[in-house]
Amino acid sequence: MNFAKRLATTEAFHHNFKPRESIRVTPKTSHWFPGHMAKGMKRMQMMARAADCIIEIHDARIPYTARNKLANRAYEGRPRILLMNKADLVRRDEMYDICKQISIQESIPVIPTWITCQQLSKFRGLIRQAHTMVNADQLTISKNSYTFFVSGIPNCGKSTFINVFKKHVDSDPNKLAVAPTPGVTKNISNKLRISNNPLTYIYDTPGINQPRLESPSDLMKLAVCGCVPNKVTGALQTADYLLFWLNRKQCYQYTGLCGLAAPSNNIVEVLAFLARRRDLMREGKPDVHASAQHFLRMFNMGFFGKIILEDL
Repeated sequence: MNFAKRLATTEAFHHNFKPRESIRVTPKTSHWFPGHMAKGMKRMQMMARAADCIIEIHDARIPYTARNKLANRAYEGRPRILLMNKADLVRRDEMYDICKQISIQESIPVIPTWITCQQLSKFRGLIRQAHTMVNADQLTISKNSYTFFVSGIPNCGKSTFINVFKKHVDSDPNKLAVAPTPGVTKNISNKLRISNNPLTYIYDTPGINQPRLESPSDLMKLAVCGCVPNKVTGALQTADYLLFWLNRKQCYQYTGLCGLAAPSNNIVEVLAFLARRRDLMREGKPDVHASAQHFLRMFNMGFFGKIILEDL
């Protein structure tokens, strides 16, 4: 079959495919709020008065899901900036509409960004904006020094954000620990210098979820985006939830990458094809669990297209 015929056949499959209208999720728990988060929350509330400005970082793929309202309440009265990180993984027009909407609703600057590849110059501009907000809030022209808090859900890029400055400003070669799994930062860091002119310090805080999420779907979205460990929700169920959203948003890039001829609502079928293509076999059979983890990694690396896991 030549390319034109294959393309026509694929388009016909996509046209006739009907994604699921809903999905039932049954995670092992309705929330993920381990002990270090509870301790971190209490200490953050106690230390909040020392912060001149709060820089909240959130995952752009779940802009309305699981932002910590309790933590934000502790920062009431402080200037605040919201960074929507990983904005390169969502459509630009949708991202800017969302940032505008949240900015109007909360009366705060909301800035789309992707920290892992962003130029330092843009972040310096962000810090200058924070300085200006603090000066206006405190009715002063300038201060001798500034102290910022970075807050947000687990694995959203807080430590990476600080490391961008740390390697250019601080002579200490040690970076804050970062990893692809949530929960690496368990304590509030020491005060870290990120600017010499004006003198500016920042605290990295542990990623903290809401103690009680609004629905099991919120937990699944966090798991899909790597903000909750797969062991909490189960890799297979998490991959199925991702498949539901990919089909719902008509993001069918996964079909070719998994070796499928057409979209599918059957996660076991999708993972079996992917396992054969990636040689994720166990005793001659597709290792569905390993394939589910690989499926989720591919999504978080951007292979499945630009998608927001929300109904906009």
